[in-house]
Amino acid sequence: MVAIDSGSTVVATDNCVTTTIDGEIVLLNNETGRYQGLSGVGPDIWERIQEPTEPVEIVSALVGEYDVERDRAANDVERFLETLAAEQLINVDSSPTP
Repeated sequence: MVAIDSGSTVVATDNCVTTTIDGEIVLLNNETGRYQGLSGVGPDIWERIQEPTEPVEIVSALVGEYDVERDRAANDVERFLETLAAEQLINVDSSPTP
């Protein structure tokens, strides 16, 4: 499993097709043929990672928009991004930024 920490940068891969059905985003990984459905706050996060983004930026945005504590948001975002990484739907860059 890919480790995602506060210094990582994540971005959606180009190897998937997405569609929205009743507010849920459905992703198809063209390489693996596997589907992933995103609901709840998942589509919001997916939109945020269309450009390279640090998880801490996602957490800050979610804390500002939703009634959620920062620690819980950070844990949930980390697990969510790790799931996307395991499904090869995002690229993770853990190199330190200069």
